[in-house]
Amino acid sequence: MAQKEAVENESETKRNPLIPVGLTVLAILVVPLCIYSFGPEGPIKKNHVVFSTGQHRAHFADQSQYEDYRGYCILQARDQLLVLESAEARSDKTYLAQTLGTRKQEFPACPSRAHVILHEHQITLRPDTWGGLQDTLGRFLSSE
Repeated sequence: MAQKEAVENESETKRNPLIPVGLTVLAILVVPLCIYSFGPEGPIKKNHVVFSTGQHRAHFADQSQYEDYRGYCILQARDQLLVLESAEARSDKTYLAQTLGTRKQEFPACPSRAHVILHEHQITLRPDTWGGLQDTLGRFLSSE
C-alpha cells in the first residue's frame, strides 16, 4: 500500500512541461496583438502609411491619367497607402494618398503608385488585424 502511494506521489510531481510552455508562448503572441488592435488611434497626417478599411471606391486625383478606369478604382481591405496631403491641408477635407502596392493587379483594383482621393472613413492607421489573420490562415489551410 505504501509503495502504491509513493508511485502516485512521484507521478503527480512529474508533470508535462509542454503545457505551461505552450500557454506562455500563446500569451506572448496574443496579448500584444490584442493591445495593438484595441489601442487608440491618432490623427492621420502627411507621410503616414495608412490602410484601407474595406472595399472602397477611390477617385483618382488626375482622372486623365487612367482613362480605362472611368475616374475611380477599387481599394481592397488592408491595401496600403501613403498620405501625401492630410485633410487639414485640403479645402474639401479629403486625403490625397498614393497606393503603395495592391494584392490584385487586375481591373478595377487601384494601380500601384496611383494618386487617389479618400475620405476619413475609408482609411485607418492600423490594418484590420483579425481580417489579416483570417486571410493568412485561409491561405495556409486552403487546399489549392
